Amino acid sequence: MQGCGDGAGGMSMNDPGFERRWRQRFLERGAQLEDDAGIAGWTHTGLASRVRQFERLWQRADPRPGRWLDVGCGAGTYTRMLQAQGHQVVGLDYSTPSLQKARARSDPTIPWLAADSNHLPLADAAFDGVLCFGVMQALADPAPALAEIRRILRPGAEAWVDALNRRCLPTAVREWRRSRRGQPPHLRYDVAGDLQVVANDAGLRVEALHWLPLAPGRLAGLQPLLEHRGTLGLLQAAPALGAWLSHSFILRLRRG
Repeated sequence: MQGCGDGAGGMSMNDPGFERRWRQRFLERGAQLEDDAGIAGWTHTGLASRVRQFERLWQRADPRPGRWLDVGCGAGTYTRMLQAQGHQVVGLDYSTPSLQKARARSDPTIPWLAADSNHLPLADAAFDGVLCFGVMQALADPAPALAEIRRILRPGAEAWVDALNRRCLPTAVREWRRSRRGQPPHLRYDVAGDLQVVANDAGLRVEALHWLPLAPGRLAGLQPLLEHRGTLGLLQAAPALGAWLSHSFILRLRRG
């Protein structure tokens, strides 16, 4: 997804209709659009960059094959990726039109489940891992979803959770302008440190924070530079710089 609101990082938003509006938007996207990026709310280049950066991190981590849940799977981009690497994956999303398209373009052995990330209809300690991308920014409060993720993980299992970065400089400028115009929140951004606290409170130990830089559309030509190994290493070594330049981030979490 792209865009954001001015909700406090790692805290709930005082807007009772926020999640309902986003549910309706994703139902409409799933029904009207065909491409994975559009269904997820990304541009083609934006999704491609996120997938490339995730693949590098995933290959470096090299998780053992197991049973994974892809929460907020959309059209199944990451679900198919994990299955191709030998994992047993369940795709879950609250947009049934998106799930229908995911099923149509995926291996028929992949199971798909229509459900809400805040109320997972799954047994305790049932999964070896959870992927949760593109979800936190559409939730009024991240805590219930993180608690559910922790509940369905086996002891020692891991979760990869991404969020939009509130400290990113282009984001801060854009959201300041929205606020000046009196516009209501569009999406919720997180401060990385705040979300780590929420995850810890849910019983998920933070093992790593990875910054994901993404150039604005008008500066898309800079994306290869942002994804260069040297640039990514610098962002990890200098957290303040990583926060200023990264559109989003991934937390790698583990249930104790």
